[in-house]
Amino acid sequence: MHPYVEKIASIGAKANPTFQTLGIEPVSWGDGKAVLRMTVTPHLHNGSGFLQGGFYVILADEAIALAILATAGEDEGTATISETTSFLRGVSEGEIYGVAAITRKGRRIVFAEGEVRKGSPDGELLSKTVVSYTMTRA
Repeated sequence: MHPYVEKIASIGAKANPTFQTLGIEPVSWGDGKAVLRMTVTPHLHNGSGFLQGGFYVILADEAIALAILATAGEDEGTATISETTSFLRGVSEGEIYGVAAITRKGRRIVFAEGEVRKGSPDGELLSKTVVSYTMTRA
């Protein structure tokens, strides 16, 4: 098992400083999937009173990384090749979920998608992120 995933399993959000800063909580991971939860608070708003777009990207990206690393060996890591996010709807309060899944995994390249959803992992779709990562060796 990858050391990061072991840390998530043993100490939860404390394993990742970004999780602690933004209040992200790991919900589930395994089988090429992961779910994270975050509460939208006013200090994360943009000037229009909605969650600033970068936080959608962070939540999706962190869920994708956890989904991928949960399938990785202890000596493997990841590096982003490309990442594109489409923003579909704004949100100003409540819980949002980063829901990620690997869509294709080759020997060195992994393709995955992450969605940010309102209220539950199956809730209203707020954004969609598509990525490709390369697997690295330590």
